[in-house]
Amino acid sequence: MYRKLTAAELDVILSSINKEQHFLYYSYLTFRRPNTVHYGQYSDQGELLGVLAFLSGLPFNAFSVYPVQQSFCLSSMLAFMKDELHLHNHAVGSFIINEQELQVFASQLEFYSPPKKLLLMKHIHEDVLPTADKHVMHLGPAHFQRIEAKMNELQTMAFSKEELQNPFYGVMAQDELIAVGGYHIYSEDYVELGNIGTDVAWRRNGYGKKVCAELTRQGHAISANVYLNVFEENVGAISLYQSLGYELICQQYIVEFII
Repeated sequence: MYRKLTAAELDVILSSINKEQHFLYYSYLTFRRPNTVHYGQYSDQGELLGVLAFLSGLPFNAFSVYPVQQSFCLSSMLAFMKDELHLHNHAVGSFIINEQELQVFASQLEFYSPPKKLLLMKHIHEDVLPTADKHVMHLGPAHFQRIEAKMNELQTMAFSKEELQNPFYGVMAQDELIAVGGYHIYSEDYVELGNIGTDVAWRRNGYGKKVCAELTRQGHAISANVYLNVFEENVGAISLYQSLGYELICQQYIVEFII
C-alpha cells in the first residue's frame, strides 16, 4: 500500500532521523519541505516500510529515499511515484544515498550512469580558518543577475533561485564576478555551503579558498553545524576544505536512474 504522508507523520520521522546519515532527506523534512511531496510504502499490517520523496523546482527529477524496514521495495515505489508525478517513460531521476543504502538498492535500480561518490564534510576546526580577506564581498540584490549568470556558466547542478534569499559572497575583478559561493541551507539548525565556483581564467589564485573561508565563517555566525558536499574525485577541493578545518562525516553517492 502506498499513500502520501501527513505533516504529523513527517514530524515523527524527523524526531528520530540521523541527519548526517540521511543528509538529503533531512533537508526534505525541514527547509525544503514546502516544495516536497512524500509517499510511504506500508505493509498489510500498516507498518511504514520506507519513504520516497520528490522535490519540485529543480531542472531535474530530484528524489530522496528513506528506508525504514528491510522489506522496503524501492523499485515498486518508483513505479508508483512515476504515475503519481506523471513522468514520461524512461525519465531519469536522481538522489543521494549513503554507502549502505547503495548496496541494498543497487539490484532494484536501472542506473542511467555509474554512481558517483560524494563526501559529506563538516567544519570542525574553527581555529584554522584564515582571517577575513578584503577581496571577498557580500553580494546583495544588485548582484543577483550576475550570480544567476555565473551559476549557469559554472553549470551548478542544484542551484535554485530561492537560494538567492541566502547570503552569497564573491570576488569582483575588472567589473566581473570571478569567484562566488553561497548556501543551499542557511539556518540555526545547520548550514550547507554550495554553488561555489571560480572562473577558469582566475583559478589557482586562491579566490575559491577565500570565498569558502568567508562562507564558513559566516555560517558559524548562525550555526555550530556547517557542512558541504564534494565529489571524491575532486582531490584538490577536498584538500582545500581540509586545510580550512573540514573533516569527512559520511560517504554518499549521487545516483542517476531510469524511473
